[in-house]
Amino acid sequence: MQDKSVSYAELAPGYELPSATYELSEALVSKYLRAVDGSGDGFVPPLAITACAIAAMARSLSLPPDTVAIHASQDLEFLKLVPIGATVECRIKVAQKIERGRMSMLIMELEILDRGGERVQTGKATIALPS
Repeated sequence: MQDKSVSYAELAPGYELPSATYELSEALVSKYLRAVDGSGDGFVPPLAITACAIAAMARSLSLPPDTVAIHASQDLEFLKLVPIGATVECRIKVAQKIERGRMSMLIMELEILDRGGERVQTGKATIALPS
């Protein structure tokens, strides 16, 4: 997975973060299931895939010093089950950048694809950045 950091000031609607490809390994899924007290069925829990996408997004952003990012909301569509061990590609772009007084918000569009290029998840995540 590449980690290219972009500053908050550079972000504008339509800006695409570097795509991230990652394997949804047995170890990763087991760690996620322990954290949420869940059980597996041979498929990756959809929210585990989303968590990986959010982590990839966080590694790609360089926020101003002392800025706290808050994952405020998400609206997701799960399109297909993903087996454990599969590799997926996460694409994220800025849908909106809103600045109101001492609060900034980023609305990010997510698209997660399997190895065949088929979408497995789509959605939006809202990140609040109080200053």
